[in-house]
Formats: sequence, C-alpha cells, structure tokens
Amino acid sequence: MSGKEIIGSVDFSTTATSSTEYVQTESGQLVTPEFLALLQQTLSGKLAEPDHTDELDPQVRLLAEELSVIHLPEWKSAVGRKLAEPTVTSIKQATRVAEYLVKRGVRVHPELEEIRWVPTPAGVPGAFDTGTHITPDAEGNWPTPDVEEFYDFDQISVKQIEGSAWHATHPRGIAVEGKTKSEAYAAMVAELRRRIDDASAASR
Repeated sequence: MSGKEIIGSVDFSTTATSSTEYVQTESGQLVTPEFLALLQQTLSGKLAEPDHTDELDPQVRLLAEELSVIHLPEWKSAVGRKLAEPTVTSIKQATRVAEYLVKRGVRVHPELEEIRWVPTPAGVPGAFDTGTHITPDAEGNWPTPDVEEFYDFDQISVKQIEGSAWHATHPRGIAVEGKTKSEAYAAMVAELRRRIDDASAASR
C-alpha cells in the first residue's frame, strides 16, 4: 500500500453484542423488554406510575392510558378502499404528552365514543393483539363481540408457497399448513373451531 496511510481500523468482532436487548413476541416481532412491559401494563389496565410522586389528574391518567397503546382499526378511504390493516402503535412519554394535552384543553369524553377496541375473545392479552373494534347499537349499548364473526371462515386464504406445502392463513394472525390445499383449509377450520369453542366456553 505504497503512498497510502492507514488512519484507523475497525474490528468487526463476531463476539460483540448490542447494548440493546430484544425479546421476540408470539407473532415473531422483536421489541425491547421495556416496550413489551409497557404494552402489557396498559392492556391489563395497570399503567405504570410516572417518575414524580404527585397524584395524577384523572383526566391525565385517562388520556395517558389511551395514548400508551393505540389499537388502530382497518383504515379505509371515503370511497371504501382499504388503505391500511389494523395495527397497534404507541406514543413515547405518554404521561408527559397527556399532561401537555390536558393543559391545552384536550379531554376524554366517553359519552362521545363512537368506536371501542376489545381484545381477542377469550384470548390471552398480548402486546400486539389487534383484537377487534365494536360500535354501540341504536340504544347506545356496547355489544359483546360475536366470536363466530371474529373467526369468520370466509376470511381463510390458502396458497401454495414455492411449489411446496400449502399454507392457510387468517387475518387474525393464524397460519397452518398442509400437504394439499384441502388439507391446509381443513386444518385452519379445525384451529378456528377450537378457538371459537374455547371462547364460547370462557363466556359461560
């Protein structure tokens, strides 16, 4: 390397580890333990207290719980075209943001609620459970989600991947496979039926 000067070197050691550790959720997503804990606390209705010891204003706490984990429903355009699938998102420093918004005049008014998120029927609360959204009936009552509609058989999709096994999927985040198309479909129906039966038994 005549005429050239080495001004530094980088060691790409395979033993080096990242300072940030991640855990894998049931759906295969990688998140930090802190983020997972926050989502679990919010889903269980136990939002962690802020660092300061002052008693939170009820409106601040209510708004912070809404902002900590936000379950967004399917997004459609004005003409009904799907723009995005249901998803789960969050806002960092939710309590701080809530305190600021309350000072700005923002309030949560349950009597104006037009849509509400509920978790998967008889499911174990999960950080990334997209659950489902319900709307009140004509009398203003919030219905219990119909588990048969939640696990609708008509939403089963079966495709063959790279000429190998057949894979059946469902929008509720369920996937099974089979040697044939009918076998994969039957396996999915059996799985959905099992979940429907579990949910029905839990509601009795």
